[in-house]
Amino acid sequence: MNRPPIPHPHESAGADASAGPSPLPSGPTLTLTSRTGPGHTVVTVEGPIDYHTSPQLLGHLQSKALQQTPLVVLDLSQVGFCDSSALGAFVEVFRRRSEAGLRLALVGLQADVRRVMELTRLVDVLPLHDTVADALAES
Repeated sequence: MNRPPIPHPHESAGADASAGPSPLPSGPTLTLTSRTGPGHTVVTVEGPIDYHTSPQLLGHLQSKALQQTPLVVLDLSQVGFCDSSALGAFVEVFRRRSEAGLRLALVGLQADVRRVMELTRLVDVLPLHDTVADALAES
């Protein structure tokens, strides 16, 4: 008895096998908004920063446009969650900017995000401020 072939899990039932598997969903993304002022750029982040979204954040913060900005203020007031990959991204950007003589400031940490920063003692390493105005006043 001839049975029809079982389709590959990533193919629809009549898909051309030569086309290959369909791409998997890309996952969540962040909303990143930048505002540039004299000597600084404020990057507002909306959404969770985790394994799926931290590459997007890193790409934005390491863009050519921000590489020459003396101060980047990362507004995290719309971020309710971050995991270890987010912390790694913060440290990496801070390190690279410091080595280049540039600064990074994080502002607006929500309680859960601040708690993670406290538990990992990053509050002693990264420059944290309550508001964008506080970060800009220090510059």
